[in-house]
Amino acid sequence: MKGLWALVCAAGALAAWGGLKELQQAPWIGDGRPTFTDEADFYGEECAPQFKAEFTLPPGDGDVVVTVACAGYCEVRFNGRHPVQKPALMPLWSPFDKSVYTEKLVFRGEARRAHPQKNTLSVTLGNGFYNLPPLRFWGHHCFRKELAHGRPCFKVEVAGAKEPLKWRWRNSRITRNSVYLGEEFDWARDEDATWKPVAEVAGPKGVLRPRVAPPTIMCPSVPGKSRWLKEGSVQVVDFGVNMTGIPRFLFVGQRKGTRIEIVYGERLNADGSVNVLTQTAGQIKRGQGGPGAPQVACQRDTYVVGGRDCKGPFHGGEVFSPHFTWHICRYAEVRGCDRLLEGPCSAEMQPIVPALREEIRAAKYRPRNPDFARIHEICRRTFLANAIGGVQSDCPGRERLGYGGDIVATCEAYMMNWDMGEFYLKTLQDFADEAADDGWLTETAPYVGIAVKGFGGRSGPISWTVAVPVLMDALIRHYPDLKDRALAFYPVCARYARMVDAKCPDGIVPQCIGDHEALARAPDEVTATAHWHQFASLTAKFAGMLGKNDEAKEFAALAAKIRAAFAAKFVKDGIVANGTQSAQAIGLYLGLVPAEQVPAAEAALVKALEATGFGPTTGIFSTRYMLMYLSEHGKRDCAEKIVLHKGFPGWLHMLDQGATTLWETWKESDDVYSNCHPMFGSVDEWLLRFGR
Repeated sequence: MKGLWALVCAAGALAAWGGLKELQQAPWIGDGRPTFTDEADFYGEECAPQFKAEFTLPPGDGDVVVTVACAGYCEVRFNGRHPVQKPALMPLWSPFDKSVYTEKLVFRGEARRAHPQKNTLSVTLGNGFYNLPPLRFWGHHCFRKELAHGRPCFKVEVAGAKEPLKWRWRNSRITRNSVYLGEEFDWARDEDATWKPVAEVAGPKGVLRPRVAPPTIMCPSVPGKSRWLKEGSVQVVDFGVNMTGIPRFLFVGQRKGTRIEIVYGERLNADGSVNVLTQTAGQIKRGQGGPGAPQVACQRDTYVVGGRDCKGPFHGGEVFSPHFTWHICRYAEVRGCDRLLEGPCSAEMQPIVPALREEIRAAKYRPRNPDFARIHEICRRTFLANAIGGVQSDCPGRERLGYGGDIVATCEAYMMNWDMGEFYLKTLQDFADEAADDGWLTETAPYVGIAVKGFGGRSGPISWTVAVPVLMDALIRHYPDLKDRALAFYPVCARYARMVDAKCPDGIVPQCIGDHEALARAPDEVTATAHWHQFASLTAKFAGMLGKNDEAKEFAALAAKIRAAFAAKFVKDGIVANGTQSAQAIGLYLGLVPAEQVPAAEAALVKALEATGFGPTTGIFSTRYMLMYLSEHGKRDCAEKIVLHKGFPGWLHMLDQGATTLWETWKESDDVYSNCHPMFGSVDEWLLRFGR
């Protein structure tokens, strides 16, 4: 396995070791506190540690370069200043036991002290995904048990430093921080006067890699509008649209020790209060999160007033903005502040997005049809909200996970909007990291223990694992210069394909999650077997590109076996399985309908559409397949009728109900399903190719 692993990672590993070998060998630094043994303790107060080192630099006024590796999240300052380009939520999330992405930070030369020996580097650590609490998602999944985990730690290299950095640490005023549950900051707390010795800790086992995928960055702030929900007690802030971001509040005239609590949500309840239920972590709403977990695992921040004015542009008040979490919301409910948050800078949301270069086609897209423009806008907002920390997520609130199925559905749409080359190479590395030991591709990468209807153990369902060859193929087509780096992941596909073939020798995959959220779905084995054929076909294609002719023949023969088995079992007189829009689209788009039956299959698809007035009843995969197949085979007018369908189900229905990001389901949900989910954003690929 070690030889295969080296081959898979060759493209990234050489660059990583080229400039990071010394940092790789340096010890991980932490505060030395033990990890909790009582699960309930994870939810109590524990201050984020702040580290400090003083050092000398050679004379001069040049920029200072700091390379940092971290397990968790970190904020770094040099002589009290932020780096020139300050990434948010640094570093990128990855399988920390296989890969840890470093960050190179540049500080302007004017930040150097007049006396070189007094330069100070400070690092504050947050828990991130490395020190999650043992929260039971859906009452039973504990992500912490599956992820590489431990107390947050770091290692740093300062270019030009004359001696090794000697670190000390103390407690910060961040008294609680959680990716899923929010943050607490106590400005009234006395700052620790004593700096304590640090500890060398085990840290994660992953290879250090330089970050080449885009970092997460902050955008200009969006002001919120506040109103009282109940005079003098609770107020609601409306940021205008649903977005992923980091809030910032200016609290004026509050008494020292006042606890101000803020909860966030995508919707409002009937009484005007904020609805937290569509982004509650793991649907934990009735205390099923495990010992010590909150009854409702919503996104909740707390600020304890210090009773002093803040220096700088916010003079006259105290500013709170969480450091180590983010929120998906349109609304914030502020409890405990007795003054309305109004006026400049009082309540703002700073959207966070990946630093992506926009593609020319998307930048120039100006459709004549205003409804196309409206759909395009909410697709893009949804996409950006779900690309935080180097992971394309299913939703930015309750899960925040890199599900392969959402990637299969939307990677083409993402690539038509932005340059996603390095982002998706990092995604492929995540999946390869998770497959390195046993060969099985997982449902999510990083893997958190979710493995629904796969092949046992850690294996994910085939329609989610096909994300790996689908991404490889898309990268090769969109970015020819990345061809060799994409093909470096071929061994992952070949190994996995042989394992699946051994499990399903007759070519039929009997289990899968299937066409998720279709109103009338194809049988799961239809979706699974179709994607199994796609997996084998693409693997054969890659083998041919690499000159591995014998392996290309092996996988081409496998694909032919699957295709024949699919046609024999599921296709008769042009009807695919149950004849739904879902089944017809999957069979046609993925090329599994025998040529002589294609006209009848197309007619059956159009008939199924006419039965709903061209309202889509398709799911995560077949929505894209249906729109693309119709438009690529002379039936663009049918596809346009689907996109412009008024009323339920459809994109215009979401917009008419006030959606500003895409829903997870065609049907509106105010208590379960995410209101910011990318999968139905596959329509944006159609808009950019065919929408006028």
